[in-house]
Amino acid sequence: MRKLILLIVPFVLLAADVDPAGADISVSLNLDRSEAELTDAVQMTVSISGTRSSDSEPLFHGLENFRVSPGGTSSRMEIINGKISSGIDYTYFLQAEKTGTFRIGPAEVIFDGKTFSSNTETLNVVKSSTVSGAEAPPLFLTATLSSPEVYVQEQAIYTLKLYRRARISDISLNLPQSEHISFTQLGKPHEYQSVHGGQNYQVLEVRYALVLTKEGDHTIQPAKMNMTVFQQARKSSRSRFNDPFFDNSFSFFSRGRPIEVAAKAMALKVLPLPSAGKPADFSGLVGSFEIESKLDPATIKAGESATLTVTLSGRGNVNSIPDLEVPRLEETKLYADEPVLDVTTDSKGLTGSKTMKWALVPEKPGRYQIPLLTVSYFETLSRQYRQIKTDPHALSVLPGETQSIQTAAARTPNAGTNGPAKEPVKELARDILPVHTSIQDAMTVHSTRLGGFLLPVFLLTPVLIYILTLFIQKFHQNSRATSALTSAKKAAGIFIKQCKNGRLGAAELTESVRVYLNARFGLLLGSLTPDEAADILTSKGVRPETGEKLRTILRELENAIYTGKGSEPREAGQDLPKLVKQIEREITEKKF
Repeated sequence: MRKLILLIVPFVLLAADVDPAGADISVSLNLDRSEAELTDAVQMTVSISGTRSSDSEPLFHGLENFRVSPGGTSSRMEIINGKISSGIDYTYFLQAEKTGTFRIGPAEVIFDGKTFSSNTETLNVVKSSTVSGAEAPPLFLTATLSSPEVYVQEQAIYTLKLYRRARISDISLNLPQSEHISFTQLGKPHEYQSVHGGQNYQVLEVRYALVLTKEGDHTIQPAKMNMTVFQQARKSSRSRFNDPFFDNSFSFFSRGRPIEVAAKAMALKVLPLPSAGKPADFSGLVGSFEIESKLDPATIKAGESATLTVTLSGRGNVNSIPDLEVPRLEETKLYADEPVLDVTTDSKGLTGSKTMKWALVPEKPGRYQIPLLTVSYFETLSRQYRQIKTDPHALSVLPGETQSIQTAAARTPNAGTNGPAKEPVKELARDILPVHTSIQDAMTVHSTRLGGFLLPVFLLTPVLIYILTLFIQKFHQNSRATSALTSAKKAAGIFIKQCKNGRLGAAELTESVRVYLNARFGLLLGSLTPDEAADILTSKGVRPETGEKLRTILRELENAIYTGKGSEPREAGQDLPKLVKQIEREITEKKF
């Protein structure tokens, strides 16, 4: 029954979906990072909300200096607070043809004859790292700083990039340790493809906000990454390096070995904050900040309260945002709430805000001027001190109630000193249900008896219905299981037969693997990634090392497709049938 409900719910939701023509259409453009090297591939996603179709693919502005490759589309449907929202995502990969700062977008989408535009994004393209073809190993780590010179407490962006042409796992990172340096990771690591020395690399990029608290010349010691690298054993003679690690031929029965790679040490000069022009009330903030204030309500009665809210936000050393204080107001009580600090990160560093609230309770009518609150900080862009202030606010207090409300009943002439005389209790009405006034009424039991053969039939009918339902359900399950088992046994044979000619390209082999897994395990996968394939096998009882072999093969095929060699015959077509036979044996062993 539960499965039936789960199957019915999506159709009900689809039927309840609003007409797209009447929905609110919105378009957004997003880049996976704001800075890239000249040889990097940047992922761009265009998301359309309010519909799962459009008259045509998006049209773009600002891509004149980029090579654009499509990455596929996907539709979605969301339910937020009971409201159904549908959408479609277009993915593209961009590769710049020159360095510079580019404004990407807007993207324009035509739906129902109307044009909808997205936001724009800025992409900074820099020169590629200087790694020559002779020096380009299959695995290396680089580190860069956004600037070689910063002020005390100013953020510098520290970027680590792991370039690899080998399969790795179990990555761990050791950042430089120093008493005066702090690292804050900015978002999740990005993974993309790049080219160095004519070689294709898979790049793992992770960014940190680096803050130094002491002026002077500093050396950022090398960051180190430890991982397991899987050697690629050869089928023929070894390469001139006499080391299978540097061999470009692929074998999927490889062993891993621990490797440590290190980035170069980096010099960073930390300048002291200038003493000229430093305000006496300098807060210690470094970066760019703004302040907002609000008084709500602006008019009250004496004895009531109003709330003053001040929010100080910006980019920089946001953890040092101070707690502000409101000067004492005459004939007014102040009650401060606990300040709330909210810190977030993006690709450019740390951002945050601190919200402070005070309850103001004037004791007398009148007009009260709320004092201005000021904050001084050092702005790194202009290299000057700035002062920001709250908006002026005035609180109007009207006279309150002149007489208190009488809550006690009036005394009668004959009332004693203990209060008003008690009045007898009167019955105003009767409840709908009978009120039992004696224990005998409450203990009276009215029983209804079923006579003759009706009682056994009445009791046994639910049991018989339950047994019959179980029998029917078991029969259908056995029928489905028999049909699924027959299809699963045929799946491996069909796949092996397709690979016999040895002429299949990467795209055809990848599609054959997807069809095999769908038929073997009763899935409905429309697309398949290497990680998904490995996870499916291990979940079905296949050994992890066997799943890892399939993952490696599919990654090689994926790289061939990405580099435009998807139609060329691949050697993997000879290894996949053996691997499928191994998978079938392990599944059989798991069952018995």
